[in-house]
Amino acid sequence: MIRELLFKDVDGAYHADPHVVIDGAVAHPGYRDRIPALRAVLEDAGAERYHRFLAVVALAAWGHGPVYGLITGLAGLGEGSPWFGMLAEDGRDTTFATVAGAVGEGRAFTEGEDERARVAALRALLDRADVLAFGWELAHAVAGPEFADDIAVLVDRAAETSPLPLQLADLVTALARHDRERAVPLARRLLRRDSGRSLRIHLATVVPYA
Repeated sequence: MIRELLFKDVDGAYHADPHVVIDGAVAHPGYRDRIPALRAVLEDAGAERYHRFLAVVALAAWGHGPVYGLITGLAGLGEGSPWFGMLAEDGRDTTFATVAGAVGEGRAFTEGEDERARVAALRALLDRADVLAFGWELAHAVAGPEFADDIAVLVDRAAETSPLPLQLADLVTALARHDRERAVPLARRLLRRDSGRSLRIHLATVVPYA
């Protein structure tokens, strides 16, 4: 079933990458007619683990409000999530990065209660960004001013302890678009911990790279 739902495009052609279909819903809203069938996949305990994960990603990207509560719960589980380790790149898990990217994309379709659920899911993911790898996807998803306080609280808490300083740097850069007064001191705290080239490049729009 998942092959028909997420690997077959509107013209009937099949693709190796499901994101051709998942990302295509903005241009072809008819893909969202597949939401009920994807819900069935997600709720089928006998379905393949990867297929259920893809259903979560597609439902989140297509603005299906009920899935955001599930994602909020997954954030709390962290590495105990049933899908942790499903995807990896260069030896680092990218499961949560993929989910965060999908929740960010869902903004194109949400309003009202669904949008509030989507924002709550992003806040839950953001709260774990000191310990779970999200790549650039989370910083992109929470780039709006409504997340400024959440970013500031997280980085203030984790600047000296998180094993993911580059990820925190990307979040501080997102914060700086709306609140440089808080972003600059947080960036300097990260740089006091690690003044290496990579971190300086990530923070260059906040603290000029000299």
